[in-house]
Amino acid sequence: MTEQIAQYLGRQIIQGEMKPGERIQELRIASELEVSRGSVREALLILQRRHLVDIFPRRGAMVSSISARDVRDFFDLWFLLLDRVAQNLAAGWQNDDLARFIELMALLEEDNRRDDLQAFYEHGIEFLSALYRHADNRYLTDTLTDMLPLTQRCLYAILRAGKSQMDRTHQFLETLLKTLIARDTSRLKQMIAEFGQDYSLLAQSAAEALEGGA
Repeated sequence: MTEQIAQYLGRQIIQGEMKPGERIQELRIASELEVSRGSVREALLILQRRHLVDIFPRRGAMVSSISARDVRDFFDLWFLLLDRVAQNLAAGWQNDDLARFIELMALLEEDNRRDDLQAFYEHGIEFLSALYRHADNRYLTDTLTDMLPLTQRCLYAILRAGKSQMDRTHQFLETLLKTLIARDTSRLKQMIAEFGQDYSLLAQSAAEALEGGA
């Protein structure tokens, strides 16, 4: 129950329906979802761990704001971990390990062609989630899973900036998959590092929206 509440609220935060700095009304949420206030509080603690909510003594919970510095620091770590997972998959994939990635890439290509931001975003997150399952390290998997909501929030803000960002993201994921198939680990490291720098700058430029400026 608490995880379902956390996912419901998290989705509203990620997609901008709940704005940075907005106070979260526990009673309203509890009444709206027909759950106890205690369940809502537990869900907010989950969202605090996932960096979507800040909880203050006597002030309650508020939607987290993200500065450009926060975004830069987050992406520095995220792309470092992403490289570790991709390297592991490239070196060790077998048989049908890449089948789901190929299916998702076909869906992403169609989403991009139709300029369907919501579908592209959802399939992109599914692509990342599938990638995380190949971490082969439970601590790395747990860390990436806890970081996923913040990743979703930054990605959604970038994609909302315009069609060119969807094109750029699609091209990266397409090249990533081709490089994984080729098991080219040196090229993989280079391309993730280069894209990470560019994407971090894009995310930082979108940080105004995540701080409540848009």
